[in-house]
Amino acid sequence: MAIKKQTNGKYIADFRPNGANGPRVRKTFDTRTEAKRFEQYTLSQVVNNEWQAEKVDHRRLDELIELWFNLHGQALNDGKKRKNKLLAMSLMMRNPIAKNITASDFSKYRQLRIQNVSIKTANNDQTYLNALFNELKRLGEWPHGNPLTELRALKYKQPEMGFLTPEDIEAVFEELKQGRNYDAYLISKICISTGCRWGEAELLTGTQLTPYRITFIHTKGNKRRAVPISEALYNELPRNSGRIFSNCIKSFKMAIERAGVILPKGQSTHVLRHTFASHFMMNGGNILVLQQILGHASITDTMKYAHFSPTHLEDAIRLNPLSTIEA
Repeated sequence: MAIKKQTNGKYIADFRPNGANGPRVRKTFDTRTEAKRFEQYTLSQVVNNEWQAEKVDHRRLDELIELWFNLHGQALNDGKKRKNKLLAMSLMMRNPIAKNITASDFSKYRQLRIQNVSIKTANNDQTYLNALFNELKRLGEWPHGNPLTELRALKYKQPEMGFLTPEDIEAVFEELKQGRNYDAYLISKICISTGCRWGEAELLTGTQLTPYRITFIHTKGNKRRAVPISEALYNELPRNSGRIFSNCIKSFKMAIERAGVILPKGQSTHVLRHTFASHFMMNGGNILVLQQILGHASITDTMKYAHFSPTHLEDAIRLNPLSTIEA
């Protein structure tokens, strides 16, 4: 135990109240007297069993979720959606003391979860909770580590990726044009012409339109991207100063149904994005250009469309062992 004078003229109390193996206490004071008084008070608290070096953390998971949302989540596009999913998860886990959560606890929750939802959804739950602990740790609000660090996501079969054939496109757009909601027709045209997500097109404002180009700002990754459009499509679009479309996703779904198009399970408006990307590659498009158009942060996400390219892996024909024999 010691009280030392610093080069700046202040005094530091530096000691271990519980002995050599206990936690260390260090605090700076203006005078030696104040430092000595603090040392004596702390030691007296130890004698009376009233001093604790580290406050026990009894925060429950829902408290951490609220903290995460206030400090970070509310700035995300899907922050409220994530918060609600995390709170639902906490409820199903019986809102445990966060410090006591283990990988085993979450794996048991996940086992129950996949009885009612897809494996992909359960993996998303894990991603959200994992991100919560990591972000609070980065913010200096969570000193206990991430219980999911070593827990691997469940493997699952990639779902079928559907896209519209030229005949499907003609049928669906005819239904959209004949329908009562012309906004749905124009939004669908934008999606299938630019590869954007439905929400990115539905939330467009007049300021995002310039001659023959659309700048998408309400994107999944919060990064703006500009995609060219044809003069014909540009001339069809409204010129409102605010939002130019209404919410009309149901009109698209009804048009798909009336056109008799059967989509893979779980797909709806996203089929327009898949259709753009698939036909882009089938028509000889460059995979790196497609990545930029779709706004993918990683080329890995875009590679799922590579096999649509007419030249994809064609070296398998030219370089296989039989090619030299047959020649």
